[in-house]
Amino acid sequence: MEPALASWNVLATSLEGRRDALLMALRRLGKFRRGGYRNVVVGAVESVDEFLARVHEALDADPLLPTALARVVPIEATVRFEAPTAVATLAAAAEPFVDRLAGGSFFVRLERRGLKGRLHTPTVERALGDHVWRALEARGHTPRVEFKDPDAVLVVETIGDEAGIVVVTRALRAQHPFVKIR
Repeated sequence: MEPALASWNVLATSLEGRRDALLMALRRLGKFRRGGYRNVVVGAVESVDEFLARVHEALDADPLLPTALARVVPIEATVRFEAPTAVATLAAAAEPFVDRLAGGSFFVRLERRGLKGRLHTPTVERALGDHVWRALEARGHTPRVEFKDPDAVLVVETIGDEAGIVVVTRALRAQHPFVKIR
C-alpha cells in the first residue's frame, strides 16, 4: 500500500451543473480545485472541524453556497490503488478505522469515480465489509450491519486511482446535515 500525498482532505459535490459556483464558494473556505469528474471538487483545509462549522455558517449567510452544494465528505486518509488489487489496498488502508466501527451498527460505502468496467462498486463494498466484519470479530466484537441510520459508515470516495477514506458517524451527520452518504 502506497499512501497518497495528502493533497485533499475534503470532497464536495455540487448540484447538477453548479460545480463552478461551488468551487467559487468553497475557495473562500479553503484550497479547492476541480476533482476531475462532473460536479466534484476536492480541497485541502487546515482543520476539517473548523471547515465544517464554516460551511454550516456559510449555508445561512452566503447566497451562493446553498445554490451549489449537494454534499460534503471529510477525508481522513488517502491512498493510491490499482484496480486488480483495490480490495487488498483499501482493506489495508481501512484497518486503522476498524476500531471506530466496533460496538455499533455500520456499513461500508464506496463512491467510485473512474475505473469504469475495472472496479465493480458492489463487489468492492461487499469485500471491504467482509474484511471489516472479520476484523471486528477477531477483536472480540459482534459486528452489526445496518443500512438505515447506522452508528457509523466507513466511506471510501475514489477519484480515479486515489481513494479518500473516513468514518462518518451518526453524530457527525446530525451535526452537519450536508455531510451525506448515499
